[in-house]
Amino acid sequence: MIIYGGIWERGGIVSAVCHGYCDLLNTKLSDGNLLVAGKRLTGFSWAEEVVAGVAKKMPYNAEAEMKRRGARCEKAFLPIVSYAVCDGQSVTGQTPWSAKATAKRVAALP
Repeated sequence: MIIYGGIWERGGIVSAVCHGYCDLLNTKLSDGNLLVAGKRLTGFSWAEEVVAGVAKKMPYNAEAEMKRRGARCEKAFLPIVSYAVCDGQSVTGQTPWSAKATAKRVAALP
C-alpha cells in the first residue's frame, strides 16, 4: 500500500502486530523497491498457523512470502508468545500477545 511507503519515506514509523504484517507484503517505496526487503521483522509464523490448526484455511504462507520478498523474518523460540522486532523505524510484533511490547518499542523511538 502506497500510504506505508509514504510514511516510511517521510521518516515515520511503520508498525504491525500479528497478521498485520501481511499489509506490508507488497508495499513499495518511490524507487520501486519493496519496503520489507532487507528489513528484520516478525509476524504470525507458519508454525503458529499449524499449531492454531488454521494452516489449511490460510490463502498463503505469509512468513514464506515475506522471505521471498527479501524480509529477514525472526520469531520467538516458542510459538504463540510475545516477541517484537525493531529495525530502525519499523516495529513488528509476532502475535496478539506482542501488542504491548510492540507499542513500547514504538513509543521508545525518537
